[in-house]
Amino acid sequence: MQSQEESASGGEFEFDIGVFNLDERGLDAQPFGIIRLNREGTVLSYNLYEERQARRKREDVVGKNFFTDIAPCSRVKKFYGRFLVGVEQRELNATFGFVFHFPHKTRHVDVSLFYKAAARQESDTVWVIIRG
Repeated sequence: MQSQEESASGGEFEFDIGVFNLDERGLDAQPFGIIRLNREGTVLSYNLYEERQARRKREDVVGKNFFTDIAPCSRVKKFYGRFLVGVEQRELNATFGFVFHFPHKTRHVDVSLFYKAAARQESDTVWVIIRG
């Protein structure tokens, strides 16, 4: 993912928060990309749909920082800025258009960011849902 541009699409995204309770197998069964991050932006989960679309194996992604190691193009105010504010406030529900430029294709997507607070702040997660 090399650069970013704004997609013309946007709007609200209906999301079933039951996805938050799925194990890795359940996440893999979803028909859209799911990336679960910790508060620092480290990838905790990377589902099969996203693995196929991005052509990046999860073992090469999990444990790395999404914003610096995996998708540096997302380190912009529209994406990373929202992430940082959400982490600070422990609340985030945003959907926006984004363009990922892969060597194999340009991917116009809608990205939804959701903050899931846990009993202990250090266990909170941010879910990145990628459609398109």
